[in-house]
Amino acid sequence: MKQKQIIALVSATALVATALAGCGKTSEENTQKTAVGEAEGTAKEDLPFSKYADTVKVHLGGSMNPNAKIPDGMSYEDNTYTRLLKKDLNIDVVYDWVASSSDFEEKMNLCIGSGAIPDLMNVNATQYRALLKYDMIQPLDQYFDDYASDTLKGYVESGGEELKKCITNDKGEMMAIPAPSMMVGEMNEMWIRQDWLDKLGLEVPRTWDEMAAVAEAFVTQDPDGNGEDDTIGILGPGNSDHLNATVANQFGLDPLFSSCQSYPQYWLQDEDGTVKYGSIQPETRTALEKIQKLYKDKLIDPEMFVRNDCKEPLLAGKVGIFFNAWWGGYTVADATLAGEADWRAYFTPLAEDGNYYTHMPNPTSKYVVASKNCKNPEAAFKIANYLIANEQQWVDDGISSTSGLGASDFYPLWNGYDNADEIEVSTETLEKYLAGEITMDDVDFSQHKLLKSDMEAVKKLKKEPYDDFSLDKWNLDSDLAKTNLPRLVALLVGGHSYVHDKYVPVYNAYNGQTETMEAKWANLKKMEEETFAKIITGKADISEFDTFVKNWKSQGGDQILKEINDELSK
Repeated sequence: MKQKQIIALVSATALVATALAGCGKTSEENTQKTAVGEAEGTAKEDLPFSKYADTVKVHLGGSMNPNAKIPDGMSYEDNTYTRLLKKDLNIDVVYDWVASSSDFEEKMNLCIGSGAIPDLMNVNATQYRALLKYDMIQPLDQYFDDYASDTLKGYVESGGEELKKCITNDKGEMMAIPAPSMMVGEMNEMWIRQDWLDKLGLEVPRTWDEMAAVAEAFVTQDPDGNGEDDTIGILGPGNSDHLNATVANQFGLDPLFSSCQSYPQYWLQDEDGTVKYGSIQPETRTALEKIQKLYKDKLIDPEMFVRNDCKEPLLAGKVGIFFNAWWGGYTVADATLAGEADWRAYFTPLAEDGNYYTHMPNPTSKYVVASKNCKNPEAAFKIANYLIANEQQWVDDGISSTSGLGASDFYPLWNGYDNADEIEVSTETLEKYLAGEITMDDVDFSQHKLLKSDMEAVKKLKKEPYDDFSLDKWNLDSDLAKTNLPRLVALLVGGHSYVHDKYVPVYNAYNGQTETMEAKWANLKKMEEETFAKIITGKADISEFDTFVKNWKSQGGDQILKEINDELSK
């Protein structure tokens, strides 16, 4: 099955709204304006950070965290960051409106519906597609080459073709500045207690059957040595977690579904272009039946779906296997620092064909765009460049960390920019550094926010041999370990498979909302979650899946699939 990344247009009904006062300037107000030029004699290579000769005013919509602290003498509209932009770039930021962060998305939807949008905007994928559909934003590729800093260019280019698809219209024009997703940041792998494996004389499981056998040993052979029947083979999701998800999913069983090539909640596109819903496919039925058996055999946490805090048994040393992304190293940090658990991470279980399949996040979910009538769209690049170049320094200088004036709450058009492959690059760089293949002088830290501190810390915390990540090969008892070790374990243990093992990525083919989805998706999703939970816990027979599929189709699913396929065929 060939997967394609497609982010769909927002449905028209979601955009029907009456004109909203204060959303932004109308088209008539913006027409026939001449852009403010650069200072005379500005060299091309200086454009990303050059100061305008005359003040450039840009209109934005603001998203304000109601819990953010505003220092005396400042406001959301007038603060250190807006003043720095005026001082260093001669950009005057004007907020047409400011909404609470919880209301920002709705406010922007109303602005799009009314046709009165700000000059520059932070939007999500659905809003971006709506702006494209209604021809409300302008191409940015003519500014990208000249005005994007080398670092920003590196971030955008790190996303490759999948990210390029997200920000390119059907004419091949770049229509947005994306904040790339860390592509492995939402890709679950198996975390397993190596010390338990060693104690019981077991090998790392690679297949489903091997995993089940190891889980059984973890449950029945007292790996924690306390003489009690109190250990959990596989930790499942709690009552606030998800069985499977399209985003980061701590404790989710995503790899178990993927090993059956099942992708619940994903829209999957076949070679012929037809989109199908992953949750109703035969592979999902197979996965549910196999997970049901694990639960029946007590190899998965008996309190799955009802446990309030999954970290409690995990950090208490009662769990042998859980699923998480590379950042699971942070999840188990307390146990690691205490020297109580030796966790390793692997791509497992493999599918029957020997491959590790994994669903991927959308290459971006955050876009900065310029309205059709914005007279200085290049200002968006300058604002992003300035953020990327100075954000860490603002923390070091205390502007962000001590004054309460966090950049993410107050900086205009703020997005978290990073490389799509930052984890893989950081892991590989640390490995080469430990192996003596490179020095710190060989690394360009301008493209990597945390890598310098990682490299400075790793040889202080890691004992030789440098390729052995057993607990006794770390210096655990130091203040530096408390601050840096969780990240180093996350990278060198959690990131190892991303660098050295192969995986087959599966992308979501649809990210929009059709008309029928607006009315019926909440009920369909609830029906799916309840049915899957009942099957896994044995409260319903696997045949209930067949009933679910029929009900899903008749209660709106078939119509949704028709709307999606009609939309994508245009």
